[in-house]
Amino acid sequence: MKKKWYIVFISLLVIGIGLGISYLQFWRDAGIQLPTDVRMNTAQGEEYNLASLDEKVRIVEFMYTKCPDVCPLTTQRMMHLKEQFKDDGVYGDQVEFVTVTIDPENDTNERLQQYMKSFGAEEDPSWIFLRGSVEDTKKLAEPFRFLFKDNGTEYLVHTSYAYLLDKDNYLVGKFPMGEAFNKDQVYNTVMDLVN
Repeated sequence: MKKKWYIVFISLLVIGIGLGISYLQFWRDAGIQLPTDVRMNTAQGEEYNLASLDEKVRIVEFMYTKCPDVCPLTTQRMMHLKEQFKDDGVYGDQVEFVTVTIDPENDTNERLQQYMKSFGAEEDPSWIFLRGSVEDTKKLAEPFRFLFKDNGTEYLVHTSYAYLLDKDNYLVGKFPMGEAFNKDQVYNTVMDLVN
């Protein structure tokens, strides 16, 4: 009899753990949408209206220009993805990139423009680099549970995910940044949404 209860307990425990993992992986992120009540400006200083975006699939990256590792590596991989999407004829028309600085006090428009230039995005209307106040940046990042903090050093501590939004700006996926940013996986996931 004890053995039967033990098996039932273990089975319920495994089911509970499975449901918990499913919640963390999928359900918790359901319904997350890009906020529209945030004021952001492009790296050129023009206001960017989040409330009236065209229907496009978007990859949203939060970064800062002084980041020594995951940010520039992710941006570099996005640069290569851009070329793949261009070859498929979906970049700009159906797919767009949005990169948001989490260090607006140091990432001036000039510094962002220099960062854009180093990744071949300075003349690219489909790769938007945004800058806002720290408060608005946190407000934009909060629904995605993207956290960042200044610990008093020259480097910021931050979450390391990039986010995939569908044509209605709902979160449909997230990808680890840096070395773990799997370009092929991101490409395939985006193309599934586009097709």
